[in-house]
Amino acid sequence: MKKLNGMKGGFSSLENKKLKDLKTIQGGSYNVQSNVSVGEGCIEYDTYTEPGGKYIGRITVCSPTQSVN
Repeated sequence: MKKLNGMKGGFSSLENKKLKDLKTIQGGSYNVQSNVSVGEGCIEYDTYTEPGGKYIGRITVCSPTQSVN
């Protein structure tokens, strides 16, 4: 465990040295909710790189269903 504690401080500075072009870091995406019904408990989204940006694709998010015992 001693060795890991000694290495802990070096990780962030080592990683920061690799981040020379910050434009290559891709953050989150921009999702627009669809008004098309895709099933109970599900919502469909169109995903873009940013508002007004390039279209990435479509995702469907469904909430878990509760079982009745």
